[in-house]
Amino acid sequence: MTTRPSFVRSESRGGVRHVQLDRPERLNAVSEELYADLEPALREVAADDGARVLVLSGAGRAFCAGADRKAHAERERSAAERRAYVWAGQRVCRLLQTMPLPVVAAVHGHAIGAGAELALSADVVVCADELQLRFPEVGLGTFVGGGLSQRLPLFTGAMRAKQLLLLGQPLSGAEAVDWGLATEAVPTERVHERAWELAEELAGLSKLSVGLAKRAVHGAGSMSLDEALVLEAEGMLECMDSDEWSSGLANFSGSEARDGGSR
Repeated sequence: MTTRPSFVRSESRGGVRHVQLDRPERLNAVSEELYADLEPALREVAADDGARVLVLSGAGRAFCAGADRKAHAERERSAAERRAYVWAGQRVCRLLQTMPLPVVAAVHGHAIGAGAELALSADVVVCADELQLRFPEVGLGTFVGGGLSQRLPLFTGAMRAKQLLLLGQPLSGAEAVDWGLATEAVPTERVHERAWELAEELAGLSKLSVGLAKRAVHGAGSMSLDEALVLEAEGMLECMDSDEWSSGLANFSGSEARDGGSR
């Protein structure tokens, strides 16, 4: 029995974990096999106590060109196979969105359909100026996944979300930033470098505080004010019991003393 190569590569640099889609000959288009490799890679990162940040990227000329339409056309899936494929994509996006550590996406080339869903499941999105981000699903007679029907209106407002989903309007990197879908846009050759810079900055912050902030923002729109107040208060109390809070206070006091002495 021949073992196929993995469509996902993982590496670790200190507290930064890097997971890369590695199907460059198909522009990292998603398939059952890619999801089958990606899901356990993400679960491993989420369970790693030493991991502080995840960088998600794509090998080759694109981040991810969406569903592999050639594979769809070459064979007919059974109803059970279609269901398994769809839910694999949903699980992967949910893992990225709910992971207890921040996710930085380095997005270049194309982020189309399922590729855009993966990119927008990250907490920080560094994209290329020359990016093409697009949701072509409705025009192809299908539908979006990854929670995007709920997340897009929060990012862009309802009218722009419908413009993206119904008309499939493509966005450049600068437009993605302007529409609230990306953190910043840089030249293509700088995307991965800038994503790593931000990841290393995040890795130096309190893991507890960062995780609480991600959880709170992720719940925006689904929690009542009372629930949000409880989450914030309990989060502050949890932080106050941590060593990171004590060391943060000591560092702040020390920097204030140095600044005062220099004036």
